[in-house]
Amino acid sequence: MSARTQKSPKLSREAWLEYALEVLSEEGIQGVRVERLARDLGVTKGSFYWHFHDVEELRVSILQHWDRQYTDVIVENREFLQNPDAAAGLWAAIARVREDGLDKYELAMRGWADHDAIADKHVAAVYDKRAKFIRGFFTRLGFRGHEAEVRARSTLCYLCWEPRMFRGDSETKQMKLLNLQHQILTARES
Repeated sequence: MSARTQKSPKLSREAWLEYALEVLSEEGIQGVRVERLARDLGVTKGSFYWHFHDVEELRVSILQHWDRQYTDVIVENREFLQNPDAAAGLWAAIARVREDGLDKYELAMRGWADHDAIADKHVAAVYDKRAKFIRGFFTRLGFRGHEAEVRARSTLCYLCWEPRMFRGDSETKQMKLLNLQHQILTARES
């Protein structure tokens, strides 16, 4: 087949979304353009339009994809929620986030949300969902009200932002500090 008659490879909607997240992470939302994505992915713009009506649908889909693949995969996991030891269940969820790199787009999403009302609303809803999930563990540990809330927020912020703020730390050091943070926040005063 000549190059002229060769068909573009089929690309899934998820592949478009994952690559769009990569570009978002590197360049911000202004880098997420149909022509650029298609070129980089080695497909025609027609492939894009097979999956998305327009760039606005792509943007909303990126937000939904990030929610499903980087939040719901944790907060809907019964393995964590059904652990009879709330501290161990929380640690298992935290460790999974780090091990699977589910925190890698936090800066990009927050940066986008800071300049786009639709993204801001969606990112806020995701953070609320995450905080509620984490707060549930602290509630099971006996913390109430603001005590549970500050522990949930501290855990969420540390988990999302710490690896980006201290990029020079080894993975071993990051996990050791994360474990210590978890121990401090889940400990009950005697």
